[in-house]
Parts: sequence; structure tokens; C-alpha cells
Amino acid sequence: MKHILIIILALPMLSFSQNRHGVVGDRFEKIQSAKIGLITEKLNLTTEQAPQFWSVYNEYQSKKFELRRSIKKTLDEANSLTASDDKITASQRQAIAYKKKEIELEEEYMGKLLKTITPKQYAELKRTEQNFNKKLMEKLHE
Repeated sequence: MKHILIIILALPMLSFSQNRHGVVGDRFEKIQSAKIGLITEKLNLTTEQAPQFWSVYNEYQSKKFELRRSIKKTLDEANSLTASDDKITASQRQAIAYKKKEIELEEEYMGKLLKTITPKQYAELKRTEQNFNKKLMEKLHE
């Protein structure tokens, strides 16, 4: 319940002005802190698990973020009204290749995470991430 309150408090921070520099990063950090708090609570990590888990999880999140950034950039190019048909097709294919890499990355890090947490904790991690993202999207749509 405590972490639901944290999420509720963190989500309104998404409504911000793009004209203010640094605000986006600050709000992103606050949202990430709320996510970390929720994951920590839900996974009930032992003192032995926590350092290893967060090291692997943060590495995974960083690589996943970079892949998603590449996907977005590629799709932006593909959706350009001035791009040629060949460029659009090539960009779409490249985006699909990045999505395949994202699946491979998830599979790789599932193996790494399962060396530090139990399968039940892994399932809870996925459920917690999904619920957090759902609540975040609901708040964005308000």
C-alpha cells in the first residue's frame, strides 16, 4: 500500500513543460525511484540477492532503453513524409531487427536474473513492471 502511494505521488510529475531544462530528467528520476521502491517491496530481496539483482537489472534496463531509443529513431525515419519508399522500407526492416534484438536481450537477462532471484521472484518482477507501466500510462492519459 505504501508503494501505491509513492506511485500516485510520482505520476503527476509527468505533466511538465518542455520549455524547462532539467525538469524531464528530474521527473524521470523520481518515477524511476518509485519503480525501484515498488520492485524492492514486491520482490522481497534478501541482503545477498539485492546487490547482484540491481546490478544485473540496471544493466538490462540500460541496454533495453538504448534499443528502444534506436527503434524510435528508426521508426521516426520510416514515417518521414520526405523519405523515399526504399528508405521507408529499409527503416521498417531495421526497426523489426531492433525488436528482435530486444527479445533476445530479454531472454539473455532472464537467464542472468534467474541466477540471482527465484523464478517466483522473476514472475513477480514482470508482474510488478507491467502493473507499474499500466498505472503510469493511465496517469498519462488523464
